[in-house]
Amino acid sequence: MKRALAIPLPRTGPAAIAIPGPWPTVLSLASGLAIWELLGRFVITNPVLFAPFSRVLAAALPLLEGGALWHHIGISMVEFGLGFVIAAAAGVSLGFLLALHRASRALLEPWVAILYSSPLVALMPFFILVFGIGIASKVAIVAAVTVIPIIFNTTSGVRHADPHLLDVAKVYGCTRWQTLTRVLLPAATPAIMVGLRLGVGRGLTGVAVGELFAAQGGLGYLITTAGQSFDTPTLLLGVLIFSLIGVVLIHLLNRLEAWLMRGLARGDAA
Repeated sequence: MKRALAIPLPRTGPAAIAIPGPWPTVLSLASGLAIWELLGRFVITNPVLFAPFSRVLAAALPLLEGGALWHHIGISMVEFGLGFVIAAAAGVSLGFLLALHRASRALLEPWVAILYSSPLVALMPFFILVFGIGIASKVAIVAAVTVIPIIFNTTSGVRHADPHLLDVAKVYGCTRWQTLTRVLLPAATPAIMVGLRLGVGRGLTGVAVGELFAAQGGLGYLITTAGQSFDTPTLLLGVLIFSLIGVVLIHLLNRLEAWLMRGLARGDAA
Protein backbone atom coordinates (compact mmCIF):
# COMPACT_ATOMS: atom_id res chain seq x y z
CA MET A 1 0.00 0.00 0.00
CA LYS A 2 1.28 3.44 -0.89
CA ARG A 3 1.92 5.87 1.90
CA ALA A 4 -0.35 8.91 2.12
CA LEU A 5 1.10 11.94 0.47
CA ALA A 6 2.13 14.59 3.01
CA ILE A 7 4.21 17.27 1.37
CA PRO A 8 5.23 20.17 3.63
CA LEU A 9 3.81 23.48 2.48
CA PRO A 10 5.98 26.60 2.18
CA ARG A 11 5.86 28.81 5.24
CA THR A 12 3.25 31.23 4.02
CA GLY A 13 0.57 30.34 6.55
CA PRO A 14 -1.61 32.51 8.74
CA ALA A 15 1.32 33.89 10.73
CA ALA A 16 2.75 35.43 7.56
CA ILE A 17 -0.51 37.24 6.79
CA ALA A 18 -1.75 38.02 10.28
CA ILE A 19 -4.34 40.80 10.22
CA PRO A 20 -3.96 43.38 13.03
CA GLY A 21 -6.75 44.67 15.20
CA PRO A 22 -9.15 47.33 13.93
CA TRP A 23 -7.96 50.30 16.01
CA PRO A 24 -4.97 51.38 13.91
CA THR A 25 -7.18 51.34 10.82
CA VAL A 26 -9.97 53.24 12.57
CA LEU A 27 -7.57 55.91 13.84
CA SER A 28 -5.93 56.26 10.44
CA LEU A 29 -9.27 56.70 8.66
CA ALA A 30 -10.56 59.13 11.28
CA SER A 31 -7.43 61.24 10.96
CA GLY A 32 -7.73 61.29 7.18
CA LEU A 33 -11.39 62.34 7.32
CA ALA A 34 -10.57 65.09 9.83
CA ILE A 35 -7.83 66.43 7.55
CA TRP A 36 -10.28 66.28 4.62
CA GLU A 37 -12.83 68.31 6.59
CA LEU A 38 -10.27 70.94 7.63
CA LEU A 39 -8.90 71.27 4.10
CA GLY A 40 -12.37 71.81 2.69
CA ARG A 41 -13.32 74.40 5.30
CA PHE A 42 -10.15 76.42 5.75
CA VAL A 43 -7.69 75.73 2.91
CA ILE A 44 -9.52 74.97 -0.36
CA THR A 45 -12.68 76.98 0.19
CA ASN A 46 -13.80 77.22 -3.46
CA PRO A 47 -16.88 74.92 -3.60
CA VAL A 48 -16.25 74.10 -7.26
CA LEU A 49 -12.75 72.77 -6.56
CA PHE A 50 -13.30 70.88 -3.32
CA ALA A 51 -15.85 70.06 -0.63
CA PRO A 52 -15.44 69.14 3.04
CA PHE A 53 -16.39 65.67 4.17
CA SER A 54 -19.54 66.90 5.93
CA ARG A 55 -20.94 68.29 2.68
CA VAL A 56 -20.15 65.02 0.92
CA LEU A 57 -22.18 63.18 3.55
CA ALA A 58 -24.99 65.72 3.15
CA ALA A 59 -25.02 65.06 -0.60
CA ALA A 60 -25.41 61.35 0.08
CA LEU A 61 -28.59 61.68 2.16
CA PRO A 62 -31.08 62.51 -0.62
CA LEU A 63 -29.54 59.83 -2.85
CA LEU A 64 -29.91 57.27 -0.07
CA GLU A 65 -33.48 58.27 0.74
CA GLY A 66 -34.56 57.92 -2.88
CA GLY A 67 -32.64 54.69 -3.41
CA ALA A 68 -30.64 56.15 -6.30
CA LEU A 69 -27.29 55.61 -4.60
CA TRP A 70 -27.92 51.89 -4.03
CA HIS A 71 -29.02 51.61 -7.64
CA HIS A 72 -25.75 53.10 -8.89
CA ILE A 73 -23.67 50.97 -6.52
CA GLY A 74 -25.52 47.81 -7.60
CA ILE A 75 -24.89 48.46 -11.29
CA SER A 76 -21.17 49.09 -10.75
CA MET A 77 -20.77 46.04 -8.54
CA VAL A 78 -22.44 43.72 -11.04
CA GLU A 79 -20.12 45.00 -13.78
CA PHE A 80 -17.08 44.68 -11.55
CA GLY A 81 -18.04 41.26 -10.17
CA LEU A 82 -18.61 39.66 -13.56
CA GLY A 83 -15.43 41.12 -15.03
CA PHE A 84 -13.35 40.20 -11.98
CA VAL A 85 -14.54 36.58 -11.92
CA ILE A 86 -13.76 36.20 -15.62
CA ALA A 87 -10.34 37.79 -15.14
CA ALA A 88 -9.52 35.61 -12.10
CA ALA A 89 -10.44 32.37 -13.87
CA ALA A 90 -8.60 33.31 -17.06
CA GLY A 91 -5.62 34.83 -15.25
CA VAL A 92 -4.94 31.86 -12.98
CA SER A 93 -5.37 29.39 -15.85
CA LEU A 94 -3.11 31.32 -18.21
CA GLY A 95 -0.60 31.89 -15.41
CA PHE A 96 -0.23 28.16 -14.83
CA LEU A 97 -0.01 27.56 -18.58
CA LEU A 98 2.77 30.12 -19.02
CA ALA A 99 4.67 28.76 -16.02
CA LEU A 100 4.47 25.08 -16.96
CA HIS A 101 4.46 25.05 -20.76
CA ARG A 102 7.57 26.47 -22.38
CA ALA A 103 6.11 26.75 -25.89
CA SER A 104 3.04 28.61 -24.60
CA ARG A 105 5.27 30.96 -22.62
CA ALA A 106 7.37 31.77 -25.69
CA LEU A 107 4.21 32.36 -27.72
CA LEU A 108 2.05 34.30 -25.28
CA GLU A 109 4.39 36.09 -22.87
CA PRO A 110 5.29 38.91 -25.31
CA TRP A 111 1.59 39.61 -25.86
CA VAL A 112 0.91 39.67 -22.14
CA ALA A 113 3.75 42.18 -21.71
CA ILE A 114 2.35 44.30 -24.53
CA LEU A 115 -1.12 44.33 -22.99
CA TYR A 116 0.34 45.13 -19.57
CA SER A 117 2.17 48.20 -20.87
CA SER A 118 -0.75 49.39 -23.02
CA PRO A 119 -3.34 51.88 -21.70
CA LEU A 120 -6.28 49.53 -22.18
CA VAL A 121 -8.77 51.99 -20.70
CA ALA A 122 -8.08 54.24 -23.69
CA LEU A 123 -9.62 51.49 -25.86
CA MET A 124 -13.02 51.92 -24.22
CA PRO A 125 -14.56 53.32 -27.45
CA PHE A 126 -13.45 50.12 -29.18
CA PHE A 127 -15.08 47.98 -26.48
CA ILE A 128 -18.29 49.98 -26.91
CA LEU A 129 -18.24 49.42 -30.68
CA VAL A 130 -17.73 45.67 -30.20
CA PHE A 131 -19.94 44.98 -27.17
CA GLY A 132 -22.38 47.90 -27.26
CA ILE A 133 -23.19 50.48 -24.62
CA GLY A 134 -24.72 47.96 -22.20
CA ILE A 135 -23.15 46.00 -19.38
CA ALA A 136 -21.07 43.78 -21.69
CA SER A 137 -18.63 46.55 -22.63
CA LYS A 138 -17.98 47.40 -18.96
CA VAL A 139 -17.50 43.74 -18.05
CA ALA A 140 -15.07 43.38 -20.96
CA ILE A 141 -12.93 46.38 -19.96
CA VAL A 142 -12.85 45.24 -16.32
CA ALA A 143 -11.72 41.76 -17.34
CA ALA A 144 -9.13 43.16 -19.76
CA VAL A 145 -7.45 45.48 -17.27
CA THR A 146 -7.67 43.03 -14.35
CA VAL A 147 -6.39 39.82 -15.93
CA ILE A 148 -2.80 40.96 -16.59
CA PRO A 149 -1.53 41.30 -12.97
CA ILE A 150 -3.22 38.01 -12.11
CA ILE A 151 -1.38 36.28 -14.97
CA PHE A 152 1.97 37.77 -13.98
CA ASN A 153 1.65 36.92 -10.30
CA THR A 154 0.34 33.42 -10.89
CA THR A 155 3.19 32.69 -13.30
CA SER A 156 5.72 34.01 -10.82
CA GLY A 157 4.26 32.03 -7.94
CA VAL A 158 4.29 28.75 -9.86
CA ARG A 159 7.78 29.24 -11.33
CA HIS A 160 9.24 30.07 -7.92
CA ALA A 161 7.76 27.09 -6.11
CA ASP A 162 10.29 25.38 -3.85
CA PRO A 163 12.14 22.82 -6.02
CA HIS A 164 12.61 20.60 -2.96
CA LEU A 165 8.84 20.19 -2.76
CA LEU A 166 8.77 19.11 -6.40
CA ASP A 167 11.52 16.58 -5.64
CA VAL A 168 9.49 15.19 -2.74
CA ALA A 169 6.46 14.88 -5.04
CA LYS A 170 8.55 12.87 -7.50
CA VAL A 171 9.82 10.59 -4.74
CA TYR A 172 6.24 9.88 -3.68
CA GLY A 173 5.31 9.10 -7.29
CA CYS A 174 2.77 11.90 -7.60
CA THR A 175 0.86 12.24 -10.82
CA ARG A 176 0.96 15.53 -12.72
CA TRP A 177 -2.45 16.44 -11.34
CA GLN A 178 -1.38 15.69 -7.75
CA THR A 179 1.74 17.79 -8.20
CA LEU A 180 -0.36 20.62 -9.58
CA THR A 181 -2.98 20.58 -6.83
CA ARG A 182 -0.88 19.49 -3.82
CA VAL A 183 2.37 21.33 -4.50
CA LEU A 184 2.19 24.06 -7.11
CA LEU A 185 -1.22 25.50 -6.26
CA PRO A 186 -0.53 25.86 -2.50
CA ALA A 187 2.91 27.31 -3.23
CA ALA A 188 1.47 29.82 -5.69
CA THR A 189 -1.53 30.82 -3.57
CA PRO A 190 0.11 33.87 -1.91
CA ALA A 191 1.28 35.19 -5.29
CA ILE A 192 -2.17 34.58 -6.80
CA MET A 193 -3.78 36.54 -3.97
CA VAL A 194 -1.38 39.43 -4.59
CA GLY A 195 -2.49 39.43 -8.22
CA LEU A 196 -6.13 39.46 -7.17
CA ARG A 197 -5.56 42.38 -4.82
CA LEU A 198 -3.80 44.32 -7.57
CA GLY A 199 -6.65 43.44 -9.87
CA VAL A 200 -9.22 45.02 -7.54
CA GLY A 201 -7.85 48.52 -8.07
CA ARG A 202 -7.48 48.06 -11.81
CA GLY A 203 -10.96 46.56 -12.10
CA LEU A 204 -12.63 49.43 -10.22
CA THR A 205 -10.78 51.86 -12.46
CA GLY A 206 -12.13 49.96 -15.46
CA VAL A 207 -15.69 50.26 -14.11
CA ALA A 208 -15.30 54.00 -13.60
CA VAL A 209 -13.83 54.58 -17.06
CA GLY A 210 -16.45 52.41 -18.74
CA GLU A 211 -19.27 54.31 -17.09
CA LEU A 212 -17.69 57.66 -17.93
CA PHE A 213 -17.94 56.87 -21.64
CA ALA A 214 -21.41 55.38 -22.00
CA ALA A 215 -23.79 54.42 -19.21
CA GLN A 216 -27.23 55.12 -17.83
CA GLY A 217 -26.30 54.23 -14.27
CA GLY A 218 -23.44 53.32 -11.96
CA LEU A 219 -20.99 55.21 -9.81
CA GLY A 220 -19.00 56.35 -12.85
CA TYR A 221 -22.21 57.74 -14.34
CA LEU A 222 -22.94 59.49 -11.03
CA ILE A 223 -19.46 61.04 -11.08
CA THR A 224 -19.88 62.17 -14.70
CA THR A 225 -23.25 63.85 -14.20
CA ALA A 226 -22.03 65.51 -11.01
CA GLY A 227 -18.95 66.86 -12.78
CA GLN A 228 -21.02 68.24 -15.64
CA SER A 229 -23.15 70.21 -13.18
CA PHE A 230 -20.18 71.25 -10.98
CA ASP A 231 -21.69 69.30 -8.07
CA THR A 232 -18.39 68.69 -6.30
CA PRO A 233 -19.82 67.01 -3.15
CA THR A 234 -21.64 64.37 -5.22
CA LEU A 235 -18.59 63.88 -7.43
CA LEU A 236 -16.40 63.29 -4.38
CA LEU A 237 -19.08 61.00 -2.95
CA GLY A 238 -18.77 58.73 -6.00
CA VAL A 239 -14.98 58.68 -5.71
CA LEU A 240 -15.21 57.96 -1.98
CA ILE A 241 -17.57 55.03 -2.50
CA PHE A 242 -15.25 53.55 -5.11
CA SER A 243 -12.39 53.84 -2.62
CA LEU A 244 -14.38 52.27 0.22
CA ILE A 245 -15.43 49.38 -2.01
CA GLY A 246 -11.78 48.79 -2.87
CA VAL A 247 -10.79 48.78 0.81
CA VAL A 248 -13.55 46.30 1.67
CA LEU A 249 -12.70 43.98 -1.23
CA ILE A 250 -8.99 43.94 -0.39
CA HIS A 251 -9.83 43.20 3.25
CA LEU A 252 -12.05 40.31 2.16
CA LEU A 253 -9.26 38.96 -0.04
CA ASN A 254 -6.88 39.13 2.93
CA ARG A 255 -9.37 37.13 4.98
CA LEU A 256 -9.79 34.66 2.13
CA GLU A 257 -6.03 34.18 1.88
CA ALA A 258 -5.73 33.56 5.62
CA TRP A 259 -8.58 31.03 5.46
CA LEU A 260 -7.08 29.24 2.46
CA MET A 261 -3.65 29.00 4.03
CA ARG A 262 -5.10 27.67 7.28
CA GLY A 263 -7.01 25.06 5.32
CA LEU A 264 -3.93 24.06 3.35
CA ALA A 265 -1.89 23.84 6.54
CA ARG A 266 -4.52 21.60 8.18
CA GLY A 267 -4.65 19.41 5.11
CA ASP A 268 -0.86 19.10 5.15
CA ALA A 269 -0.85 18.22 8.86
CA ALA A 270 -3.45 15.52 8.28
